[in-house]
Amino acid sequence: MKKPEKRIRWLRVGLWAAGGAVLGLLTGRVWIAAFLLVVFGGARLIGELSRPEPEPETPPISPDMAAHYSEAGLSENEINLFRDTMDQAADQIHDFEAIADRVPKIKAIALNADLLDIMHAYFKAIVQTPKKLGAAGHFIYEQLPNLLRIAQKYETISHHEVKTQDTYDVLTTAANTLADLAATIKDGYAEFVESDIDDLEADLNLAKQQIKPRLTESTQPLNRQVNLNATIKEETGHEHE
Repeated sequence: MKKPEKRIRWLRVGLWAAGGAVLGLLTGRVWIAAFLLVVFGGARLIGELSRPEPEPETPPISPDMAAHYSEAGLSENEINLFRDTMDQAADQIHDFEAIADRVPKIKAIALNADLLDIMHAYFKAIVQTPKKLGAAGHFIYEQLPNLLRIAQKYETISHHEVKTQDTYDVLTTAANTLADLAATIKDGYAEFVESDIDDLEADLNLAKQQIKPRLTESTQPLNRQVNLNATIKEETGHEHE
């Protein structure tokens, strides 16, 4: 999710500058008016530059996804909350992927656990079943943020020019923790989609029960003989010679 650019509200800067100029003109001295114009305008400009950045905007929802969320039973407020949550999760997954591309050790951990594929599959499964977001709470609100935070700190420490034994020890601990988190996320994903697997198995069992009688019936031998001569006689009106 791309963060919106912070815009300087130049109208406010101009109004402050004009206000300073007016105050200066009240003294009857032009140089004071010019000085206050610069001071007031500069102060407002500094305020604009130091203004907190706007919150990231969630992209407009597509008609298909709006219908999907509506069919899932989400209200408008629930949809907005769900989309904000998943947008943040998408950013965290993207940031972790970027770190993995830069840090070979983290890349190796991710590949060994199929972590990137699992996180994408987990994300997709949550979007497909938004009502089950609570069941994925550990992944969204705890595991994913912790995974990214540890990876960020690992990357920072790994770039230290001088490393002591304590440095190597903490890097080893961090790597082991990342591996454990990866395994936990994998188990969580398997548990999250387990109900889908159970539903599919139930449907397959039902389908087999419905198909079996038809197969039995279709494989019964036909105890019926066709008299070709009688058929030909009926069609031609005379005996076949």
